[in-house]
Amino acid sequence: MSLCKVVAIFDEFRLENVENELIKHGVHGFTLHPVRGRGRYFDSFNENHLIKHIQMEIYAANEQANDLCRLISEVAYSGSESEGLVSVVPVQALSWIHDKRPARASDFSFKESRNEH
Repeated sequence: MSLCKVVAIFDEFRLENVENELIKHGVHGFTLHPVRGRGRYFDSFNENHLIKHIQMEIYAANEQANDLCRLISEVAYSGSESEGLVSVVPVQALSWIHDKRPARASDFSFKESRNEH
């Protein structure tokens, strides 16, 4: 099994829903960054026209990446033009600092449950 990083950029107001759903599916580790950017939609009321979003990064087994993308997309969906996006990035190497060993796909969990939505 190899690893990947799922990167999602979405509306900051959807964060609590996304967090709760990920935790329900066994995902307890993720990193958050506040980001600003401009895509198809822009904030015409703001001088620099940038939209505030959240960028979330999750390490996962490759086999779970598409399910994670689908889950995040479903939960982060708000029906607006500034929805964001989700990507999967291959990870060549990943190591745990606390015990100085390479990370394994089994270190990351995701329990699929499509019927809960």
